[in-house]
Amino acid sequence: MIEEQETDPSEEAGKTVDDLEDQSEKLGGEIDETKSDWESKKESSGVPGAVPDPDADPDPETDDA
Repeated sequence: MIEEQETDPSEEAGKTVDDLEDQSEKLGGEIDETKSDWESKKESSGVPGAVPDPDADPDPETDDA
């Protein structure tokens, strides 16, 4: 007969916390990398849409219609 090992709920919660912390750190790194990439693209005129159009409405949230 095979005995099932009971897992301690606090151990399982600790593993979950560790996993979430790892995922949070990874996501934070991806956010920083994306932000840095976007900032460099905004400074380049070779990336369409990254440099604001001087003729465009400065605040696209406002609609005069």
